Amino acid sequence: MKMKSYKYLIFFVALFYSVNLLAQKPDSKDQYAFYMDMISVKSDKPDSSRLDIYTAVPYQTLLFMKSDDGKYYAKYSINITILDSKSNSVAELHTDRYVVAENYYVSLGGNGDIDVYQSIAYLPQGEYKVRVKIRDLVANQDFQRDREISIINFNKYPFSLSGLMIVSSIFETAGKKSITPFLNDNVSDLTDGFFIFYECYNQNQTDTIDFVYQISKDEKDIIMTSGKFRKIIPQGTSQQYIKINPIKDLKTGTYVLKLIALKKTTGANFTEADYLAATKRTITYIPSLAGNIIENLDLAIKQLRYVASNSQIDYIRKATTEEDKLNRFREFWAALDPTPNTQRNEAFEEYYSRIDYANKNFKSYTDGWMTDKGMVYIIFGPPTSYERTQDYYNPNRVYERWYYGNNRQFLFVDNNGFGDFRLVDPPAVTEKYEYRRNY
Repeated sequence: MKMKSYKYLIFFVALFYSVNLLAQKPDSKDQYAFYMDMISVKSDKPDSSRLDIYTAVPYQTLLFMKSDDGKYYAKYSINITILDSKSNSVAELHTDRYVVAENYYVSLGGNGDIDVYQSIAYLPQGEYKVRVKIRDLVANQDFQRDREISIINFNKYPFSLSGLMIVSSIFETAGKKSITPFLNDNVSDLTDGFFIFYECYNQNQTDTIDFVYQISKDEKDIIMTSGKFRKIIPQGTSQQYIKINPIKDLKTGTYVLKLIALKKTTGANFTEADYLAATKRTITYIPSLAGNIIENLDLAIKQLRYVASNSQIDYIRKATTEEDKLNRFREFWAALDPTPNTQRNEAFEEYYSRIDYANKNFKSYTDGWMTDKGMVYIIFGPPTSYERTQDYYNPNRVYERWYYGNNRQFLFVDNNGFGDFRLVDPPAVTEKYEYRRNY
């Protein structure tokens, strides 16, 4: 059956943008605390649009208490404040959440469980800041995220697009498609690509529409433009999605992902005059492992010397591309992850936190992680106790002995008083770092 053309194409003057520029930059101390995303969609209210706010709190963020029934319970609150362009509060949302874990391991996040909740607000057209605060009501600890978003009135346009949501997977259940939202704007971990989910609002007859997506830096430097995706768009509201293939050779930074619906007359090349409608959001590309940003991959690989063999390090180093090198690095740590079902990799976190501590506390003529003290600290962790003494005959010579369990000890000597401690007993260390869960 031949589809009819949209009558309103000739008269469409106002270019519609649904702006959903979401940037999430949490402090390092709570980067795993919770995740959030938002999408603006059409509502049944003539003067307002609906804002769906999703929060996801990993179990390991919360403090659980054991109950008499043997289960573990946590309680937290979600407090959302929406501010207008003049910083006036226009909406307040509050929810208390109760979480139950069957055992201690689950309460620590061992199964990768996450508590997800959807909050809804109705807002007139305008610019807003959304402030989400999560409070652990057992530990009395707060975590906060701020997001900015533009809301438009979808009812005013013959054809329009909702905001965009990043979706990691789409699957079918009982004949209906279900989505798995990816509540984080850093897409570097989605190595197989991802989907963008959106709604189309069509006040005219069913027809075919061509869509393209673009990735740009600040909307000025267009990095890539996809080919056209032709879709049948029915009258009314319809839910749509498009697969975004793996993005190659992106540098660390923030980008704009824009989805464009094109007019019927548009050829291979197009300008903004050919837009039927458009919607956009920010995404970030920050190479990371288990949420930890990797600022210098080559240095991180070099620092594997206390946990990896020389052949393993060489294998990672000899990757032909930066992307392959990063994937090999991730694969190495994935094999050591004590909780592979969670987003965290405790072994990775502990190892590099020890390197950071060594750099801050044991620096001598070289970086702290390369000193003998740094080596012992990284492999075995902090000593249970230590003692420091001076040489009776040479006051500039200082001895320091570290004690560990199982009667293990290490003796270091600084021969000149400049803090250059060398390991003298035992003369060498052959062990490698190994993560040990403390419970």
